[in-house]
Amino acid sequence: MAANPARGRTGYDTEVEKLGRRRALELALVIGCGVGNVVFEDLLHAKTAFVIVAATVWLGYVLWRQRSDRAALHDWGLRRDNLAAAGKAAIAVTVPLGACAVAYGFAAGHFPPPRGFWLIVLLYPAWGIAQQFLLNAMLAKNLDAILPGWAVVLASAALFAASHAPDLPVVALTVPAGALWVLMFRRWPNLWALGIAHGILGTLVFYGVLGRDPLALLLGRIPG
Repeated sequence: MAANPARGRTGYDTEVEKLGRRRALELALVIGCGVGNVVFEDLLHAKTAFVIVAATVWLGYVLWRQRSDRAALHDWGLRRDNLAAAGKAAIAVTVPLGACAVAYGFAAGHFPPPRGFWLIVLLYPAWGIAQQFLLNAMLAKNLDAILPGWAVVLASAALFAASHAPDLPVVALTVPAGALWVLMFRRWPNLWALGIAHGILGTLVFYGVLGRDPLALLLGRIPG
């Protein structure tokens, strides 16, 4: 008599399957978000609308996960217990890289920056935390279950950079930046520290290295 597969199922099997489905969902969402960013920005020229919809979807998902799993935020790196160690590591990386961006900015004539620079310094860290959430908590953390560590770093960095296509200078910068963020998160899993560092460095790179004003670009997208 053939065995009934359902009888061999255990609570552990069900939990593993549930975890696998959740991992697949998160990977699909984050990769779809990266593709959508490229399509809506460069083909449909409707990035503002896409960002609003994507932010709403992700906020809803975060709230749903938090309600069903109280440890979700901690597991994702939205935590305080390792903030001091992660903060020190972030400072150790941000200070020398930021100094290089500032020095290049003055050498290239991009600095002193416009007054809007200071507003972006204040706002960009929030965007940095959001990007670190997608890069590390949703992408790298889920890939870590199916790929070896080195492949996780390379794949995450490549996909993170690809989401900025076809802006080649930004793509070139985000490959090493993405790899660095993933490596740091693996050692110090804290999105607060990495997100703030991401925001500060991103601001310095946009103004100092690329010679671009994100505030002017943002205001240019808002219908007036």
